Formats: sequence, C-alpha cells, structure tokens
Amino acid sequence: MDEKRKGEIAMALLKCRIHREGIRLTPDFKRDLGNVAKETGISQNELKEFAKLFIKELIEEAFSK
Repeated sequence: MDEKRKGEIAMALLKCRIHREGIRLTPDFKRDLGNVAKETGISQNELKEFAKLFIKELIEEAFSK
C-alpha cells in the first residue's frame, strides 16, 4: 500500500470518528495540540493548519447536503 492510499484511509477514518463524536473547541484545545505535537513530532503550527483545513472541509460538507 502506498503512502497516498494510507493518507486517504487515515482521513476517511478521522472524518468518520469526528462525525460520530463531534469536535470540541475548548480553551484546552491549544494545550492538547501541544501535547499531540510532542507525542507525534509534528509541529504545533502544522497541526493548527491541518485542523483549520480539516474543520473547514467538514463544515463545507455539512452545509452542502
């Protein structure tokens, strides 16, 4: 399985989980991103950018139906 397909599967699983559980934008969100950054080695700035794009995509999907 190539890296592109792995990414597609990961995105589909993440979307499925978010649709089921929702997303919480609490005051702890930045701290949580910091913890995830430490655990994964992904920079906090990249995680923030990903979250912005991902949430925007979810909102667009929700309102397009």
